[in-house]
Amino acid sequence: MEYAKYEKILKKGEKVDWYGVEVPEELLTSSVRFASENLSHELDKLESSLDELKGSDLEKRKSYIKVLLRNLQNLPYVLNGDFYLKKKKSIESEIEDTDKKVVKEKKKISKSSDKKVVRTKNNDLIFGKK
Repeated sequence: MEYAKYEKILKKGEKVDWYGVEVPEELLTSSVRFASENLSHELDKLESSLDELKGSDLEKRKSYIKVLLRNLQNLPYVLNGDFYLKKKKSIESEIEDTDKKVVKEKKKISKSSDKKVVRTKNNDLIFGKK
């Protein structure tokens, strides 16, 4: 998948719930659905066999199940060409950066005797520190 199309899907695509995470619906192709059905079936088998295990085997199996679940959550991205999720991370960081720029800096108000003083980040430079 081309980077521009992938970026457009991640930024503006309609998101749906996919095993506990939000994923753009356009990334849920037939191959992704088929692979996820097989993987979720295997996860169900592993989870049902947890009752029989004890001790370190139980902990190993639980950590293995967590890894498989994370793989299942990332499956739409991986099967659409983003194998190491580098594109996804860079696009999401761009989105976060633009969101931070939109949020304006709040002004702090502090009281000194009877007057209200508007505090900004440059007050100390302009008026000197008190």
